[in-house]
Amino acid sequence: MKKKILILITFIMTIIIILSIYTIFNFNIAKEKERYNEIEKAFEEAVIWKLDATGNSKRHCEENITKEMTITADHLINNGYLKKENMLDIDGKSYCDGYAKTFAAGDCGIDYKLYIKCNDYKTEGYKDYK
Repeated sequence: MKKKILILITFIMTIIIILSIYTIFNFNIAKEKERYNEIEKAFEEAVIWKLDATGNSKRHCEENITKEMTITADHLINNGYLKKENMLDIDGKSYCDGYAKTFAAGDCGIDYKLYIKCNDYKTEGYKDYK
């Protein structure tokens, strides 16, 4: 009887430990995902601000430019559209990199696609351009 109780307690403790590890792991993944979403949002806001401030949207369409423009995170940081700390990676030491490819939209506007690269995260389609 004591042996069965000991086995049952061991089994229950094992389950509790496994569930605890699983919960902590999922919490960390959620925290990382939230940080990467914050980075992407800050980067996107900077791209939109840059496009609005420079009038590239109207000029892009009026000149019927069809080739893509590239707006880099470095450009946005150097010109005051983006704070470097907004690109701080989850390790708190390194910085993510990013760029946006812009192209003319059908409504005489401009559209864009964002690409971000961090130590352990990269948006689909990101290509090293440096």
